[in-house]
Amino acid sequence: MNVFNPRILDASIRDVTGCLSDVQKADVLLHALQHLPSEGSRIVMENAIQSFLQVSGVPPPDVARALLLRAKTRLAAGYRTSAQQGIHACSDPANQAVKAIIQSEHLRQEMLIREPDGPPRFSAEVWREIALCLPKRDLKSLLSVPHALSRIASQLIFREIDLHFTASPDPPRAESRYRGVNGSQEEQELDAWHYQRSADILTRILVDPVFASQVRSLSVYAVVTDASHTLAFQTGMLINSLPKLCNLRSTHCSGNSVLINRMLETLCVSNHRLYSLSINLVDRSGDIDIPSFKHITHFSITAEGGNSTSTHDFISQSHDNLRSLSIKNAHWKFPTDAISVRHLTVIEFEGCFSVDSQIFSEILSTGHQLESLTLSGILECTPSATFRLHRSSLPFLTHFALNIISLHRHVTDRDLVPAISEFLRDRKHLHSFHLTVPSGDHRRIGFDASAWGVLPSLTNLRSLYITYPRDLSPSLAGWLIPRSVRALTMDIMVPPAEDLLLFMNQLRPGVPPLLTFIGMTNFPIRSVINVVDQGFSNVRLVRIDENVWSVIRLDDGSIELMEQWPYRRIKYHSAAWLEPLECEDAIRHLVW
Repeated sequence: MNVFNPRILDASIRDVTGCLSDVQKADVLLHALQHLPSEGSRIVMENAIQSFLQVSGVPPPDVARALLLRAKTRLAAGYRTSAQQGIHACSDPANQAVKAIIQSEHLRQEMLIREPDGPPRFSAEVWREIALCLPKRDLKSLLSVPHALSRIASQLIFREIDLHFTASPDPPRAESRYRGVNGSQEEQELDAWHYQRSADILTRILVDPVFASQVRSLSVYAVVTDASHTLAFQTGMLINSLPKLCNLRSTHCSGNSVLINRMLETLCVSNHRLYSLSINLVDRSGDIDIPSFKHITHFSITAEGGNSTSTHDFISQSHDNLRSLSIKNAHWKFPTDAISVRHLTVIEFEGCFSVDSQIFSEILSTGHQLESLTLSGILECTPSATFRLHRSSLPFLTHFALNIISLHRHVTDRDLVPAISEFLRDRKHLHSFHLTVPSGDHRRIGFDASAWGVLPSLTNLRSLYITYPRDLSPSLAGWLIPRSVRALTMDIMVPPAEDLLLFMNQLRPGVPPLLTFIGMTNFPIRSVINVVDQGFSNVRLVRIDENVWSVIRLDDGSIELMEQWPYRRIKYHSAAWLEPLECEDAIRHLVW
């Protein structure tokens, strides 16, 4: 029986072409490219033609044939501008193939001619690379430009889609106090706008496979507080659209357990290669069943109640692939038995630190690859000895945050804050440091003015969120803050007895010169402009408790107005608004 091995043919082709000259090899390559289908082979064709054109001595007719092949492939892939340039380069009145393409694509002769003194006409690939460097707000502006950039901007914008089935149901109290009948009407109008927007996007996904294939990230917000309000129609469209998103890599869902379970089940059945999964469960008593996703590297879950069994099982199944883990549930413990900390680069945990908790020893002893560590919750243990024991651990740490919400009544660990200070001292790679403690129990964990003593050693710090102690002088506090800090938030433990302006004037001389964001919580302030004028004259963004203002200046540097951010901008779009203000370091200061 004759057995033919296809690899023998590949080897024979390689051996034969190895004996040919470069021009002859180019001729063989051109002959092979003529048999390559135009659809689905653009990258192979582009690389092959590029190498073909670099060979010197190729006859001009062969060059024209190569350019024509590339133009056909570009047209099949939808790159008309770059294809027209290729047709123009090989255009010949006697070339019937060129005429056929011009007629089939309805191209006019003037579209193939570029004026010698006119600006260069870049290909779609070049424009795409330029657009990739633009922030999302600028991409939205390009949508109204009559240019190829409009289509490219649309593709880039809709790589990340967020669907709001309802308007945000929980604005902060400071904002809701001023909501009356007009506020309710505005919410209804906003809901109607989001209904229409979500329906339009989901319809486009269902009917346009090309559009659906461009989506890389999907976020769904479907928090309903009114029992009479149903989302059956939106949910049905969403479930039908998920299988169309063949290139989906990241997804977030905020809603009840029914919606999340249906969404996760559909994503699993559709065999999506998800790398990032984020869940916000709003049911206090609801439970979800997380199916197995083989490629998850980033996992985040936020819940107010429920059982942690399913979550721990999923983490245990994915522990070899996980690199980023975020768990926020005040009643859950850190899954030290289910997770492999040595593989993680990011840990964010908000939960319970029980007496028998091993989270601190597990992280500090095995988290060699950690770059970001955020811990928040009720402290029932005494981890100071663990920080002392592992003084030199976590060598790659760039962000450290500890938010102690409250202390158990039996907990006293006066060496905790001093131990953390020694743990972080002289870390040149640390760019972000957050430390907040409860005002009534700060002495039980050793927090006082000496906690700020570690700050001057953090010479590359850019983001600082810290509690301001009662016994710290304002005139000294400003100079303790590293000169490199761009974003600063101070949680005032007790409002100063003296006048606000006096406190600002004492603090002002030591304020870092590069500061662009200032935040102050638990501080009675009547005028936001006074904060800028009297204490932080160079900042561009101000946060007071739960409210945020942009500082709008005139050409001479004087303040024109303070623009208050709406709640939805803070909650959903803060990153896009921080970038043009050059306040990216403040992104962690706007999450609460």
